[in-house]
This record gives sequence, structure tokens and C-alpha cells, in this order.
Amino acid sequence: MTTALLAIDVGGSTSRATLVDHAGNCLGQGRNRGGNPGSNPPDLAADAIIAAAAAAIADAGLPSLRIELVLLAMAGPAVLIAEARLQQGLARLGLAGPLIFTGDLQAMLASVTSATNGYCIVCGTGAGAVRLRDGEIDAVIDAAGWLLGDAGSGYWLGHQAARAVTAAIEGRGERTALTGALLGSFDIPWSDDRGSDSRPEPLRLFVDAIYAMRPIELARFAPLVIANRTDPVAARLLAEAEAYLLQDFRMVFDPGMPGPVGLGGGVVAHLTGLPAAISDIVRAAGQTPDIRLVKDGSVGAIVLALRSANVTVDEAMVQRIITSVAGHTAKANA
Repeated sequence: MTTALLAIDVGGSTSRATLVDHAGNCLGQGRNRGGNPGSNPPDLAADAIIAAAAAAIADAGLPSLRIELVLLAMAGPAVLIAEARLQQGLARLGLAGPLIFTGDLQAMLASVTSATNGYCIVCGTGAGAVRLRDGEIDAVIDAAGWLLGDAGSGYWLGHQAARAVTAAIEGRGERTALTGALLGSFDIPWSDDRGSDSRPEPLRLFVDAIYAMRPIELARFAPLVIANRTDPVAARLLAEAEAYLLQDFRMVFDPGMPGPVGLGGGVVAHLTGLPAAISDIVRAAGQTPDIRLVKDGSVGAIVLALRSANVTVDEAMVQRIITSVAGHTAKANA
């Protein structure tokens, strides 16, 4: 019988599960929709996590399996986690040990370094900044979810883009290339027709489509903002997002505590001025900037799962995990 660990990186849009051995070798991978209970109904979030775990186990194809522990690196209010549902679903998959919850921001730093002191800025579906000391969260700014914060996030960009398009169509806002991009995403053709309430027909269809979505799904427009970044409205939104993230970092940065800065999330790589701006803050404190782009947050979840199983993780092991996960992904996509 194979004994393994299951690490699950839980985001607002995607849940990614990785089955690993105690050396950090990737045995199987699985993914499903978002499992963040702050962005998705708790029961559906739990079901998405369980489905991702089941897919990773199926991908491994092992004849017999004992899962020593499951670690979930996730954002979202802990009070909304459907823990009993998760426990039952994971037990059916072979979980014989504890179910451990940790923050996605803790996992982010562990995705790029074995250092336990440092900083992370996340900008994906959600957004925020954190200072980690001895592997524990020492300070956090924002990352409060779409309803209360996440300023500059993929959700925020999508929401602001939808508002800008509504204003542009009505004539109370600046004309923008985002109008055609967002209408096109719903296959809404442009016309000068007006409904019985005199509202432009494209706007009526757009409003109906937006309200048919779950709020967090507005993050789907973030790539359209990025793709149209030369448009003045889109450019301003990206600049505002960058400013929010930089302010978050200023608030968590401790001039007396050096450490690497991990940048993670699907949007952060497109905030092109952010690394240099962060570096300026770090240099002003007399430190040498060490900015690292997090390419795969699931690596950090694996590192934290191994540490929970009392495995010592050094820089060499972090690199081995990165190579193993990337190799398994490439093989699966070949």
C-alpha cells in the first residue's frame, strides 16, 4: 500500500489537488472549479475540493492508497467552510489522518522558497498582502474577499470594467474598447435599438447577463482588461490595481525584517510596474530586493503538507517539488 499526502490549493476560481510522496514527488494531479467558501456556496465549494482530490487520486492510478493527511491552502472566511462535508468526502477517498487548513498566502511564499520569513502579494481572483514570520502570518492587509475588499484583484478589475462599459453605453462615461470586448464575451451584438424603457438594447442584454452571474464570476473580465491595456480606461484600471497592491505592501513591510517577496496570482504578472515599485521600497529600507514570481501556488501547499508530516523542506526540496509538479503537468498535457 502506498502512503501519500494530499495538498490542495483552493482558489476562488479553481481548486487544484496534488498527491505526493514524502520526498515531494508528484504522484497525481486533479482540478475542479473554485472551492473558496467566501466566493462560492459552502457546500458547492466543498464538493469542488472533493472532486479535485478524487481527480488527483484517479490520475495517480495506484492500486491501494492510504492518505496520511490532507492540507488545504485556501482563502475565505473559516466560518463558511463546510468542514463536516469535506471530512466525509475525503474519508471516502482514503483519508486516514487529519484535515489541515492553512492560508493561501502562507502557501504562496512556500511556493518559491524554503524561507519562513518574508512577504507575499497576491493578485488573482482576490488580492492582498501578508508578512510571514517563522512561517506564520504576522500581518495581513486586505485579502478580505470580494464583498469587503480585494482591491485591485481580478474580481475588482472585472467589476470595474463592467461598470465602465455600462457608463460608456449610457453616455455618462468615457468610450472604451472594453465595451466591445465585454459585449462580445456574451455574444451581444451592437445595435442602436432601444427597449420599451428607452434603454439601449445592448445594455439591457448586458445588464441581464451580468445579474445572471455569481458576483465572483466578474473576475472572468480581468483578462479582457489586460488584453486591452492600451485602451485609456483599461490602462487606468490596471494602474489603480497596481497602486492598491503597492499600498498593501507598504502596510505589511517591516524595514527591520528582510526576506523574499513572493508575487502570486493570475493577474499579478500583468501589473508590470509592481516589482520595480516594491524594490524601491525595500532598497529605501537598506535591504536588497528579492522579488520572486509564484508560477504555481500548488507547490506551496505541497511544502506545507510535507512540513505538517514532519518532513524537513530545504531549498533543494522546494526546487525538486517544482520540477516534479511541472513535469507531471507537462506529461499530462502532452
